Amino acid sequence: MRTDSIKDFEQPISARVLKESIRQSQANDTYLRLYLSFGIQLFESGWNINTAQNLLLSISNMASAQHALIAIESSGKLVVFTQLGQTLPVGSRVPMMGVLATCLKKPVHFAIHENKNTRLWTHADTNQHECLLPVAIGQSGKGIIALSGTKLTLGTAETESLQSIAGLLGLALLQQQNPLRSEIDRSILESLTPREREIFALLPSGLTNNELAAKLGIAAGTAKIHVERVLNKLGVKDRTQAAVKAVELGYKS
Repeated sequence: MRTDSIKDFEQPISARVLKESIRQSQANDTYLRLYLSFGIQLFESGWNINTAQNLLLSISNMASAQHALIAIESSGKLVVFTQLGQTLPVGSRVPMMGVLATCLKKPVHFAIHENKNTRLWTHADTNQHECLLPVAIGQSGKGIIALSGTKLTLGTAETESLQSIAGLLGLALLQQQNPLRSEIDRSILESLTPREREIFALLPSGLTNNELAAKLGIAAGTAKIHVERVLNKLGVKDRTQAAVKAVELGYKS
C-alpha cells in the first residue's frame, strides 16, 4: 500500500553530525577513563603527592590548561598541595578571601568560578583564562582545583567529569587525618640536593654567603649558587621568604 508521504526512509546523517557524534563518544570515554584511573590510584596508593600529580596532569591535559594546582583547606587557609606550570610553590598558604572564599562558602555548590588575578599564578599573561573548581564533601569545602591557560576549555562533558572527580577527591581528603603537612614537607625536601638542604636549614640563622661558605667548608661563590638554586626550587623571591619556609618545616635559627 502506497502513501504520498514516505516515512519509511530516515534522512541520511550528515558527515558533520556523524563526526561530532564520534568525537563526543571518544571524549566521554576519555573522561570515564580519567575518573576510573583516579579511583584505582586511590584504592591502591591512597591520597599522596604522586596520586595528586597524576590527577592534576590528566585534568590539565583534558582542559588544555597550561598552569594548574590543587590546594587544600587547612586552618582557614588554602595550602598548595601540588602544582603544574607557573603557580605558587607547593606549601604556599593562601588566605581564603574574595572568590576563594565564595568558592568554598558552606554550603558549597559545584560551579566553575571564572576569575582573573587571584594571585595563585606567577605568570603575568593577562590573556590567561582562569577557572576555580571547589572540592567538597557533604557541601563542606575541602579545597580547590585551579586551572589557567590561553586555550582553557571546559564544556558540559568536561564540567561533569570534574564534578565527579572533585567529589571523589573530597571523600579522599575526608579520610585523611593530615593530608598536607608530611606530604608537602617531603615533596619540598626531596626537591633539594643534600648540600641544598644544608643551605636551606641554615637560612633562618641569617648567615651571609661568606658565613655559609665558612660553616660548610665551601667557596663563597658556591654557597651563592646553592642559595639561588634553593630559592628557585622553592619558588620564592628572596632569602627571607626561604627562611620563613625553613622555619615552617622545623628549622630554627
